Amino acid sequence: MSRETFEDWIPIENGDTAIQALVRGSVIERLGRPEPMASDTKWVPRSGTFAVAGIAKGGTYTETSGANDYVELIARKAGGAIRMAEEDLGGDSPVDIIQTKKNDASRNMGYFFDNGTIGCSGTENGTTIPWTSIYKAVRSSDTNVSYTADLNFVSGSATYTNLSATLAKIEDSIWFDEAQIFVVASPVFKQRFRDIVDNNGRPIFFDGGGATPSTLFGYPVNFTIACRVSGTATYAPTGNPLLVFGNRDLAIKGMAKLSPHIASPNPGFAIQRADSGIGFLTDEALMKAAMRRAFKVGAANAFSVFEKTS
Repeated sequence: MSRETFEDWIPIENGDTAIQALVRGSVIERLGRPEPMASDTKWVPRSGTFAVAGIAKGGTYTETSGANDYVELIARKAGGAIRMAEEDLGGDSPVDIIQTKKNDASRNMGYFFDNGTIGCSGTENGTTIPWTSIYKAVRSSDTNVSYTADLNFVSGSATYTNLSATLAKIEDSIWFDEAQIFVVASPVFKQRFRDIVDNNGRPIFFDGGGATPSTLFGYPVNFTIACRVSGTATYAPTGNPLLVFGNRDLAIKGMAKLSPHIASPNPGFAIQRADSGIGFLTDEALMKAAMRRAFKVGAANAFSVFEKTS
């Protein structure tokens, strides 16, 4: 017995509402530094320091001995599938069910990507923990960049002192670049932010609207429900809320193709209608959705994390 199959992934155009749903759902998709990937693995060079010192007339220059290495991006796939009765997909339906489900899938893949790259606390294993998150990187030592575990980590109540101290962790470092700073927070913080003022009675948070972004300590802040601690990556985490400050140039997002035949690194969808293949005897159509992304923290020193534990 043979059946017809459709294995090639169908790319979506950039203007598709599913792509818009992905971008709205994922902060890292919007803010991460993109690195196109032509293969599963890519090495991104990481430059060491360059020592500078004063030199007397006729004096000898100090030679730099910093380490120059790389960070390794490994593309991981995330996605899911849905089974739908062909009767529900008829032309008389006022709802475009397939497009609606594309949007749902894209939005949740965005949340999954955010949680896996921001708040996942486990050690990367390629499946349930696809990437090493910012949270995990900040809470682990990295001798390559002289970083000690938890150096840039603060936890407790969301007070002015704690939030300011979290930002100060990266403000007072050579990794600070004001133009590249991004802020990501769980929406749980919104109410608390509105209640906090500095020592002069000035609010630290301004809730934006329309084209005006919300700001925290003067920096644009992005909210995502995925910014919570989770043992494994999930699109619906329920752990402690997180607030992250970081340098977007060092939040490296690898963008890999779904298949050798498709140039677009965007999420893709494959739909099998019931006139052939697996759904032939049940009159059920199947749709699967997937995206392939890599992620790596360029240097943990460039990020700081506050975990709301009380």
